[in-house]
Amino acid sequence: MRTDKDLSEGACTHCLVDVEIDAVNEGSRPTIQSIAQLAGVSTATVDRVLNNRGGVSEKAITRVTTAAEELNRNGATTDAIYDVILPSDSAFSTKYLCAAFQYHAARRGVRLRHALVERLDPQSLAAELYRCEREGSHGVAFQALEDPIVRVAAASLSNRKMPIATVCSDLPGMGFGYIGLDNRAAGRAAGYLIGLLCGGKGPVAIIWGGNLHRSHEEREAGARSFLRAEYPNVEIVDIEYNHNDLEANERFLSLLTKEHEFAGIYCVGGEIIDAVNALDGRRQSPPIAVVGHNLTENTVKFLMRRQVDAIIHQNMMTIAEKALDFIMAGYGKKRPPSAEIPIEIITRENLSHHLDLDPLRQYLHTDVDQRLAV
Repeated sequence: MRTDKDLSEGACTHCLVDVEIDAVNEGSRPTIQSIAQLAGVSTATVDRVLNNRGGVSEKAITRVTTAAEELNRNGATTDAIYDVILPSDSAFSTKYLCAAFQYHAARRGVRLRHALVERLDPQSLAAELYRCEREGSHGVAFQALEDPIVRVAAASLSNRKMPIATVCSDLPGMGFGYIGLDNRAAGRAAGYLIGLLCGGKGPVAIIWGGNLHRSHEEREAGARSFLRAEYPNVEIVDIEYNHNDLEANERFLSLLTKEHEFAGIYCVGGEIIDAVNALDGRRQSPPIAVVGHNLTENTVKFLMRRQVDAIIHQNMMTIAEKALDFIMAGYGKKRPPSAEIPIEIITRENLSHHLDLDPLRQYLHTDVDQRLAV
């Protein structure tokens, strides 16, 4: 068992994705690395274009020259290094957020270290926060877990005047910036949708799995409070999901496929894929209304197939952009409101243009070096 001392010394064994974008050299001009990152080409291609060596397509030349002009126009930033910490082995939405951070960092010409830590593991997250403190960072953005170990580690960074922003899930009461939804309002919106879709009938299942994410807790509370007030006779069935817990999963599958005839299901986090798969073979009339979170390539398919009725979405591009704004502004920046990211309700009828992944493609499929953080 690891101790707090182990954590402060960085005793963790997760993979660290180190994406550094060197925007500034001694001449205060963009480097080959920063141009290549922004243009989405190799450093060799940039070198051939800048030195007129030939053997490069017109399309690649245009991308390189456009990237170089953009970096020059924006000006050199600083030698500051910023850190982003997100969970590994997570849903598509977290992968989109990771790519969005890389996208915005490239366009600002800043150096970004991106660490992936064990999902729902406070010790791994705390160890990575201590690494940022130990190695030095000009600002840290991370998806928070509600645990005393994480709070102590984050407070240690804040005491060193490091700007800190939590993304998607908050640590209230610590004075950090928070970039994400008003999750209680998002949960109430989900309760409203479930109530309408089910015609005020039950039972309704609320499926949750990220019990260390305050965002999930707030969504669940919001949905329950709305249904309790507006549909007091509707039975609410609590279903825990944990892909690492065989017993919990068996109970999850049993409830969805055998034990109940549900009118509606609300997935507060990333459980929606397994929930839809579990319901796929079930023939119930009328069909079960399903509401979940975050528009991804999977949930787009579910909407189009009518396996899901509505998705409550938060724009990961906007979250990454505002989080970088916050930590790059320096320590002491006034805290933005938690509802700054709009709650978007997506159905199959208003799906168009809500998931534009084209700007992120090169970052979603970029191979990056991995090393162990020790």
